[in-house]
Amino acid sequence: MKIEDLFFVIVLYKNNLENSRTIKTLENSLNKNINLFVYDNSPERQYKEEEFVYSKFNIKYFHDPLNSGLSKAYNHALELAVYNKSSWLLLLDQDTYFTKEYIDSIEMLEDKLNNSTAAIIPRVDSLTNNLKISPAKILLGGICRPFECQEGIIKSKISGINSGTILKVDYLKSINGFNTNYTLDMLDHWYFKKIYNDKKDVFLLDAVINQDLSVLENFEDAVSPQRYKQMLNAEYLFIKEESFASKVIFKLRLISRVLKQRKFRNKEYYKFTLKILFRYTND
Repeated sequence: MKIEDLFFVIVLYKNNLENSRTIKTLENSLNKNINLFVYDNSPERQYKEEEFVYSKFNIKYFHDPLNSGLSKAYNHALELAVYNKSSWLLLLDQDTYFTKEYIDSIEMLEDKLNNSTAAIIPRVDSLTNNLKISPAKILLGGICRPFECQEGIIKSKISGINSGTILKVDYLKSINGFNTNYTLDMLDHWYFKKIYNDKKDVFLLDAVINQDLSVLENFEDAVSPQRYKQMLNAEYLFIKEESFASKVIFKLRLISRVLKQRKFRNKEYYKFTLKILFRYTND
């Protein structure tokens, strides 16, 4: 597969290309110029021009001051990918550490994919503590457990993360793009579940990228109560579509979470969780 076969989209929020870890590391990994669609969710417009060149990137820029989230940004990118007749859509966030290994693995894909492949993913490790993040098995109750797997086709029910994931444009068209009910959180889990339910395949690259998940260590400092509320609502929406057993396990997870969050300095967290728990019980 040629890098030119991919349509690159990066979503920015209160960050620019100059300070993006993703852009800095891709600069060092790419050996040619590429086209990049920049969807900017920042409150203020950061670039005057809609088309310009930055380093190795031919930029097409779109500013969304309403901060509509990821699904709208990705659907916009999908429309452009279709217009450009691109076969694959590469999703990027602003804080991923990419490697030359990742780019090389993509370029060696040509004979490894089959017609059922809907997604291509790298291995993802945490940048701060070397924890494995992706691929991860999707278990009951929305639980994800990272696992080791060799390069190749994965047919089991798994999930990954948005940044670094490559999705087949024709498949995305067949499912009418990204589900706009998931504006940010759980969107990746949604489309990976959709891929599995549609009996499509995921291909795991023999490459590792890194993502900053310090939020796992300092949740109360890293995630505001309102941001947590948004995450919680997305979880609730995702689990509503799951089996009865999955819903029971999710309820138990919420109870456990309430008990832990009562020890937080800010009591808003456990109040939000408690509210979702009651709402979930009464559904």
